[in-house]
Amino acid sequence: MDVAVVARRGVLRIAGVAAAGLIAVAGSAQAQDVVAQAQGQPMVAGASVSPEQLRARQTELLAAMMRDPANLDIAFEYATLSARMGDYEAAIGTFERMLIYAPGLPRIQLELGVLYFRLGSFDAARSYFEQALQTPNVPPEVAERVQTFLTAIDNAEDPTKFSATVMTGLRWQSNANAGPGGRQVTLNGVTFLLDDTAIGRADWNAFVAGNVHAAYDLGTQGDLLEADLLFYGGRYFDSTRLNTELAELTFGPSFNMARFDIDNARLGLYGILTGVRLDNSNYSGAAGFGARFGIQPSPLSSVNAKVEYRYRWYRDSRTYPTVSDRNGYQILAQLTNSYQFSSAWAGRVTLLGDYEHASVRYEQSWEAGLSAGLTYRFASPVEMLRTVWSVDADVGYIRREFDAPDPAISATESQTDNELWVRGALNVPFRQDIAMSLAAEFRRMQSNYQTRDYSNTSLTLSLIKTF
Repeated sequence: MDVAVVARRGVLRIAGVAAAGLIAVAGSAQAQDVVAQAQGQPMVAGASVSPEQLRARQTELLAAMMRDPANLDIAFEYATLSARMGDYEAAIGTFERMLIYAPGLPRIQLELGVLYFRLGSFDAARSYFEQALQTPNVPPEVAERVQTFLTAIDNAEDPTKFSATVMTGLRWQSNANAGPGGRQVTLNGVTFLLDDTAIGRADWNAFVAGNVHAAYDLGTQGDLLEADLLFYGGRYFDSTRLNTELAELTFGPSFNMARFDIDNARLGLYGILTGVRLDNSNYSGAAGFGARFGIQPSPLSSVNAKVEYRYRWYRDSRTYPTVSDRNGYQILAQLTNSYQFSSAWAGRVTLLGDYEHASVRYEQSWEAGLSAGLTYRFASPVEMLRTVWSVDADVGYIRREFDAPDPAISATESQTDNELWVRGALNVPFRQDIAMSLAAEFRRMQSNYQTRDYSNTSLTLSLIKTF
């Protein structure tokens, strides 16, 4: 049996996981660290403190501050604790009262500038930062941090912004071609023996993956014009017919929802263009549109949702002669909730649904899935590296059903899949913009079609650079 029949969907599924999953898992913790450093937030605390304990301590400090309003130590602890809890108004009011009792304190002016920076009030933030620099005998560490934030304000006020994450590395897979584990399969009641090219084969591949983001401030209450380019390229050592190039461009406006009294929320509308090459020839393309909505209900949580439509077309080739049977549209929906439990622990849950229409019914399918993950961030155990390390762990499940039997495999039974994966990654930043990631994944595709039933274990070593 030809490998093209066996791996019709598995090859692109593995490529898609590599393109999106590698960047998301290995790069997520580093991105969080960069944001934390830019905002001046503590990235790792010794022992985690519950929100209830923080609120209780804030109440105690408020009572103590009311009894002794001139006590700057109590006021400072109350303000910094309030800022940590996201109660910026209480923190700002306390710091400003402290300046009445002790005018010209550069550390207080710095903290006020940071708080206004987090709120997006750049004019007020710049005013406090400049006052701190003008204070006689300003501590060097305060001056250095002020300069960092002044640079960040200049960048934030620039209407055009670019950022990028690029990853390169090596990946080993126990079943690179998503082939079945055994040679013997039964098709329409007849037993066949698969050749070496059709069963699962281990292989190495080198890859480059990344995401480039561009945004232009439209100058209308925080509205943006945004574009993202996701790309992946992989070269296999032995199974060269799996060589893959993938690129997807999304572009469109993103609206600040504060105009509708929905704070910390954005609505984006965008177009989609996608192209895929396999075995050094064009494989598929897609065009469509989507909408995404993101909101931060509290400083510790965020919710992101998206719905996308794509029309996809496939090109038959000598290696993949029947893929045009999959011509049709795809509708995808996804909802993710992320929560920061403490300075060290964060979690996320994702729900997804997908429907794929095709020109032949046995290629049409729907799927529904769930994934959950945790991130743990901790101080570097290596004295030379003072950056924060992290461990990511994710598990997920997808149920997939097809609309009609594939006549080449079964005349009566449609394909049904249960896909399960477990993934983990250790992320080691060498500095703020460069990190190394070691990731492992086990993926099990259980299918009633023997040619689509497989397991795959992968190990990935990669280097990540952010710009």
